Amino acid sequence: MAHDSHEAHAKDHAGKLTERRFTAEPTGRANFQALIGGLGAAALGAGTFATWMHDVPMPIGPYLFGGGTLAVVIASVMGSSDGMPIRVGDVGVAVERGGGQPERIAWYEVESVLLEDNRIVVKAGSKRIVAPASHHGAAAAWIVKEAQQRIPARVSVPADRIGELMRGADEHGTVLAVEALQVAGRRCKASNAIISFERDARICKRCGEVYDKKHVPEKCLTCEAPMT
Repeated sequence: MAHDSHEAHAKDHAGKLTERRFTAEPTGRANFQALIGGLGAAALGAGTFATWMHDVPMPIGPYLFGGGTLAVVIASVMGSSDGMPIRVGDVGVAVERGGGQPERIAWYEVESVLLEDNRIVVKAGSKRIVAPASHHGAAAAWIVKEAQQRIPARVSVPADRIGELMRGADEHGTVLAVEALQVAGRRCKASNAIISFERDARICKRCGEVYDKKHVPEKCLTCEAPMT
């Protein structure tokens, strides 16, 4: 049934740009964080009842408020960006940090894909997206898989670890349609000229690099894919 489901997703998005959305696997730390947060919320609820809903305010009310607030703060601090949903696909790698749109690194922007402390790290200037192999194994595997196909020269993962990581690159994740990145306003990779109109742009289908139609090289200057 799972295989049929993935085939159905593929048919639904045929001809469109897509990406896979991965959620982190539960960890002991995450479970403990949820427990502390739940106890904190319960304490705050009990404090509210003891202070304002009871016939006579109970002396324990302030202590419940204090303890509940502390527990909620601790649970928030324990939260890690390493556990946020990650997307990998045609337009790059993205992480959902809680805003309206995911923070995205396009393939042409990627400076390096590294393995650091059992975490796949995608770097682009000051931006970093981290996929720990321990609880984001599927996302880490897909990042390596896609990066090897699109920007292999920028992948710096030891060969003996690639095979281990790629075992997680099966049909995990939810397939989503995604809009192409905006082209107008970007600079041509070859001439540095600003692309004013979409019709003047030629886009590398492998990494998303953009060129002015008058300065298209035979091969993409970023990933060396043929531009004919």
